[in-house]
Amino acid sequence: MTDRIGEGGVFSSYTPIMKKIAICSSFASFFAVSPLFASDDVSTPYFDRLTGFWDGRRTELSEQGFEFFAYYNAIIASNVAGGIRSETNYAGDIFTGINLDLEKYFGWKDTVFTLSAVNKHGSDITPSVGSQYSVMQVVGGQTTFLYNVTLEKGFADDDILVKFGRMTAGDDFVGSPFYTYSLNNAVNGQIRAVGFDGVMTAYPFAVWGGRVKAKLAEEHTLQVGLFQLTDDMFDPDKHGLDFGFSSDDGVSIFLQYDWTPKLKGRPARFFGGLNQNIGFDMDKFNSPDTLDRFTRFYGGADYQFCSEAPGSEEGLYLFATLAYTSKEEVAIIPVQSSLGVHYKGLFAERPDDRTVFFVTYGQFSDDYSDEQVAAGGSAVDYEMVFELGHRVQVAPYAYIQPDIQFIKNPGGTGKIADATVLGVQFGVNF
Repeated sequence: MTDRIGEGGVFSSYTPIMKKIAICSSFASFFAVSPLFASDDVSTPYFDRLTGFWDGRRTELSEQGFEFFAYYNAIIASNVAGGIRSETNYAGDIFTGINLDLEKYFGWKDTVFTLSAVNKHGSDITPSVGSQYSVMQVVGGQTTFLYNVTLEKGFADDDILVKFGRMTAGDDFVGSPFYTYSLNNAVNGQIRAVGFDGVMTAYPFAVWGGRVKAKLAEEHTLQVGLFQLTDDMFDPDKHGLDFGFSSDDGVSIFLQYDWTPKLKGRPARFFGGLNQNIGFDMDKFNSPDTLDRFTRFYGGADYQFCSEAPGSEEGLYLFATLAYTSKEEVAIIPVQSSLGVHYKGLFAERPDDRTVFFVTYGQFSDDYSDEQVAAGGSAVDYEMVFELGHRVQVAPYAYIQPDIQFIKNPGGTGKIADATVLGVQFGVNF
């Protein structure tokens, strides 16, 4: 699926991706109008699922405590200018599972069991771009995994939620719904620099862990999480089935505070936290030594700057993130910050569409740079990502998002040309 720059020049790379975008648009239109799929009538059960309510059977199962879910997301992306070489690729992600309400099934009040699996497939064009941040966020693992095997119990009318089992820190920490609209993984899901440290577990690499989330007051929440760290926790060949413990294992601890006030009548969120690694050896750059204590701080904020009407979700949102650690001897990117603009319903006739713009700055550590030079490479400084996209909600259960990324100083060396990546992401909720 690789398209290299030939005599036709850079613009010859546009053709394959444009054809694929057209195909995706055709599929999305089919989902939106076909009578074989769910109704757009919001009064219909499961109107937001492609397969609907299964002629009533899905509703019956839900009443018995069985809630099935399945999502498919995919990206087609093409490096059309700059980088190392031109390339077009496709990658997809299937996430499916079941939530079992044990109160309905066994009478266990406020208790839910979750079992899920992930399949990742396709290839990434990031090596052709030469960037530190992946330009196709659905890539990672490229195989099938067992993911969540968790039990969550609520106490005090769910003001306290306790979850444990096979899970990841990324399910509960360092994230925001606003981070899910980027094709670049600089901000998609979590603040990516935290993941570069290798001590934050994230989808689809589940480990043993637990989380306690407590609502302290109406606008204040505190959560604490502990997660297993192992030498091979990111090994895709394990398929999420390595349930063992070792004397070399460590613990990744997360502590996060959230404040969710309304400012001038519009919703806001401010959060801050830290990730503390204990007892897990991290290799120091350009040194035979290791570090077994590591701390990273992170935070974020988002605010509905203006709304289409009082109380409406439609309007302009702004967000910002920051991640920092002083441990440059083990952190690839000790400092990362992102700024974003998110507009829901920019066009009056499209109230559920999203228009998004992101800028991310990542500063490479001096120690990591020294290691690259010692290995015969070039010193690294920083990388920046600019991204603009528009998500079209073609149906309650399907979207398509054309997108453009500009990666400045890919890889941080200054020796790779700034890259332009065209892409389209689409997804279906089954």
